[in-house]
Amino acid sequence: MAIAYFASMSFQVTAPPPVVNHFQDDDNLSIITMDKAALGKGAAVGKLAKSLNNPRLNNVGEDVEYLNDADPGNFIKTNAAKGHIAFGKSTKKYEGAFKPQLLDTKSAQNVAEKFLQDNDLMPKNKSELKLLHAGGLRAASADDGGKVIDKMQTFTYGRVINGVPVSGNGSRIVVNMGDKGEVLGVSKKWKEFETSKSQKVQKAELKSQPEAEAEFGKLVNFNFGKGASPKVKTIHKMYYDGGGNYIQPAYFFETTVTVTDEKGKKSEQPFLGVVSMLKNSPEAINPDPAEVAKIAKSVRTAQEGVDPNTQKKANERAGNENK
Repeated sequence: MAIAYFASMSFQVTAPPPVVNHFQDDDNLSIITMDKAALGKGAAVGKLAKSLNNPRLNNVGEDVEYLNDADPGNFIKTNAAKGHIAFGKSTKKYEGAFKPQLLDTKSAQNVAEKFLQDNDLMPKNKSELKLLHAGGLRAASADDGGKVIDKMQTFTYGRVINGVPVSGNGSRIVVNMGDKGEVLGVSKKWKEFETSKSQKVQKAELKSQPEAEAEFGKLVNFNFGKGASPKVKTIHKMYYDGGGNYIQPAYFFETTVTVTDEKGKKSEQPFLGVVSMLKNSPEAINPDPAEVAKIAKSVRTAQEGVDPNTQKKANERAGNENK
């Protein structure tokens, strides 16, 4: 298979990259419509508020925020329309030389998931929840000769639908753990959906891989400029959730891009490009370069304090006067 999307760019000739099709075949694809109704987070907010000594309501709008006046580090933020809720507890005591007693990884994970369950933060379909990464936060203490201390544990969860992974800004839950299994924070970006609302995709509705590669080439040019040299390591076909109203099948191009700086020095940068598998995507994954250019021009004009219509008329008048 020719790598056609590099036609206008410099590139290294390599073997075609491996393609991992998480759908097994393209007969199992769906467009998933997310629940647009206001999400039932009242119970979750009520339970979380108790652990923060019932913080006051600070802002009402699309984003609803609760703050504890005694310590702003204690907060709850929700956005029902986007399926987002974030909760945090003060970490003041974790500063300096304080060394928390962290649980072993498996015990901490069990505590994290029990917290999600007890506070109405667990996804409705638990089988969709998948642990992606167990990590943590380390810090050097100035009070203890720069000794590195494990301060927190972090568990990042993603989503799988019928065995197919979902990637993107949505369908993510992160839990931060501290001393003796204390849950210090949760960030949840997760919308529910009804299986009955899924729309099966026909093969005629799909882009061919060369078409997707050509679109990816434009994406590389948009991000790195013409002349950038990309090298594709792997192509994954799986679901994309951008935090909007749909989950859709997409190509994920795992690449490195060779860029040249002002001094002519070349370096490689990792770049993950995402392109919808659908000819008519229900939601745009990437910005339209023409629209971005239009917005950028408007911003420059505004910064210069010039009305483009006024400037055009002034130019026309100047032209007439010179005739």
